Amino acid sequence: MKLAIIAITKDGSALARRLRDSYPEGADLYLPKKFILPREKGSRVIGDDLASETGRLFAKYKGLVFIMATGIVVRLIAPHLKDKLKDPAVVVMDESGRHVISLLSGHAGGANALAEEIASLTGAEPVITTASDTKGLLAVDTLADRLGFVVEDYAKAKEVTAAIVNGEPVSLYSHIDPDYLVSRVPGLPENLRLYSSLDDLVWSKGSAAIAITPHVIPDDEIKVFGTTAFLRPRVLVVGMGCNRGTTARELSGLFNTTLERHGLSPLSVRNIATVEDKRDEAGLNSFARKMKLEIEYISKDRLLKAATPSGPSDVVYKNMGVYGVCEPAALLSAGAKVLLVQKRKSKNATIAVAEAGLS
Repeated sequence: MKLAIIAITKDGSALARRLRDSYPEGADLYLPKKFILPREKGSRVIGDDLASETGRLFAKYKGLVFIMATGIVVRLIAPHLKDKLKDPAVVVMDESGRHVISLLSGHAGGANALAEEIASLTGAEPVITTASDTKGLLAVDTLADRLGFVVEDYAKAKEVTAAIVNGEPVSLYSHIDPDYLVSRVPGLPENLRLYSSLDDLVWSKGSAAIAITPHVIPDDEIKVFGTTAFLRPRVLVVGMGCNRGTTARELSGLFNTTLERHGLSPLSVRNIATVEDKRDEAGLNSFARKMKLEIEYISKDRLLKAATPSGPSDVVYKNMGVYGVCEPAALLSAGAKVLLVQKRKSKNATIAVAEAGLS
């Protein structure tokens, strides 16, 4: 993550410079004018109004490292706090470089990991106070971060993490290959039991549960599991085809209706796939930007060689030179042989969904 490193003393400025030079992802220094070296690049003057500067940095950076007293930092950041999903990671160091404290957004914002990384770069002692970390346990949002999955509800994730920390039996269902999970996150807590089917989860008698799945589970079934935190793996590929000039609104409606009808979470969509001729399709590009999804454009030669499970279309071939777009595009992009959802249509667009593996 890109950092801002803020210091206000001579020794703190020297430490900030050493940290900036060793931090691999780049950092900007904010220092008093008198401590900036001649012709020093990447350093900005921090004004006397440090409180206002802090508000601006809060909005600009994903991580802030303050080299000063913790009490000062608490007062500086207090007016700018929003919530754990929006606040940047905030880390505090003493100017001697003895300790590095994870102060804000330890899990969701990555401050715990940042403190550990800075400690490894500087030789400082990391200070982390979140209960799951101090006990060597795994928080739900940390699990999601290590796997690259999306937390659906952070409030539920917090409740389930509390159950793990308190030593209560917690059930874990994984739609994906359990071996993948274990290989990425070795040493799961002893009170976290892994199950490969929802039926087993129902009978597990855990006080809480974690469900890793792209599938939406009905509310009446969720109640049987107790408090459940859903992690959404990014494994769904949505193939889309459309007529020239199709609106983003129509594409959005088809996308949402299809996923809802087939019980699939939009948080699990990895990317959209379509034919190469749609690179300049304004509606499709607008829809993808709104959903923050990448589009994979696939050549006609590849689409012609791929399967069209619902049958080839002569109309599509006449207009596009291929026998189908959404189905073969989904299969090719996902590297799958079978569709989760075969072709569905709106007035001007088509959609299909395939599931990709994880590697």
